[in-house]
Amino acid sequence: MIRVSDHAVLRFLEREGGLDVEAVRRALAASVARAVVAAEAIDGRDYRIVTDTSTFVVVSGVVVTVLPSRRARR
Repeated sequence: MIRVSDHAVLRFLEREGGLDVEAVRRALAASVARAVVAAEAIDGRDYRIVTDTSTFVVVSGVVVTVLPSRRARR
């Protein structure tokens, strides 16, 4: 069976499914904005932001992935 990459799925959703990727990017940035300010105040560049539903992994000031939060699994 052929595999489909995450990149291909994202592009399909963007181009065929009407997903506004930039709107999603802005929403993600807005949802972690307060935590980012706090982390940067203590010179943090690599950290995790844990919410009730998600864990945002930040490396060198860039959100590199979003994982399900352990809190959500309880």
